[in-house]
Amino acid sequence: MTNFKIKDIGFDEYFEKLTSEILKNNNHSKENKDLIPARVIRINKRYYTLFSNDGEFLARIKGKIRHKSEVQSELPIVGDWVLMRKSDNNAFIDTILTRKNILYRKANIKKNDIQAIVSNIDYVFIIVALDNEMPMSAIARYLSIAHTSEIKPIIAISKIDIYPKSEYKELLKNIKENYPNEIAFGYDAKTGNNAKNFLEYIKKNTSSVFIGASGSGKSTIINYLLKKEKMKTSEVREYDFKGMHTTTHRELLVLESGGVVIDTPGLRNLDLWEDDKGIKKTFEDLDEMSKNCKFKNCSHQHEPDCYILKLLDEGKIPYERYDSYITLLNENKLLQKTSTQIKKDRKTALKKIMKYKNDYKKINKNLKK
Repeated sequence: MTNFKIKDIGFDEYFEKLTSEILKNNNHSKENKDLIPARVIRINKRYYTLFSNDGEFLARIKGKIRHKSEVQSELPIVGDWVLMRKSDNNAFIDTILTRKNILYRKANIKKNDIQAIVSNIDYVFIIVALDNEMPMSAIARYLSIAHTSEIKPIIAISKIDIYPKSEYKELLKNIKENYPNEIAFGYDAKTGNNAKNFLEYIKKNTSSVFIGASGSGKSTIINYLLKKEKMKTSEVREYDFKGMHTTTHRELLVLESGGVVIDTPGLRNLDLWEDDKGIKKTFEDLDEMSKNCKFKNCSHQHEPDCYILKLLDEGKIPYERYDSYITLLNENKLLQKTSTQIKKDRKTALKKIMKYKNDYKKINKNLKK
């Protein structure tokens, strides 16, 4: 990344003005004069790899950040913009700049906490491998998580060279029928067929993250776009079509064009948070149609005069789309049936991670004055 500057990897007017305001408001402190902006490009246990105009640095976080953090998501994550202080051969993260957005899901270990995956992202590429049939409900999960985080999702079908063209076209048609409002295309990273579609979105000053099951081909397409073997890849086992977890950490990389891409480890369990905003956005049409049901709290499974079931019987809603919708709604309802303490913990975690939204809007509004 030596040929790039921070403006090439997302340090836009918002972060520039925010940095200036912070430094101006703290100009009474001599220490703050040494603060410089940098982006978190990798996390290795207790250390963070930061990229600044002065190069890359291994940094630790200041104690004040760790002590003030009540949930894990308040600590730095890949994609964050921070203010860094250099001291001889050491570097420290002093401040995390208010995030524009966060891609997050329910934490696997602590079920009442949120796991922040990456931040300050423009596009989420959901990689679906043609050689490993992914149920429509699984795609719905990825879409719902992206929509909950208010990040534009794009579905990309990988390995279209493995099977006859008719099978790829059938899957693409199925995806578009079930998710008509989403962008979807197929590609083959090894031959470069249709890979140029990614470059319509991955441009200078944009940041994109690749998510999907292990072995779906995330690292392969990133290597192709980078034009070099940067990310390790593994073959998929033939007997169960499962891939090894080649990518073991999140890493921010930069294309020659200046566009930022982030690879992520394969997500085994993609659990939704107790928030139906993403589900409503993914199934916007069904959510609107449900207002015609007889009962406001209709589950769309057995109630009389259910408008959704009526449309399903008439063949106006694809069954797979209906099934995905019901699966996620039921899961969300189950999440709500928890103890008072867990609900309280979840509310605290959600309040903490979502605090950036109001802060971002407020700061952005003030900076535009």
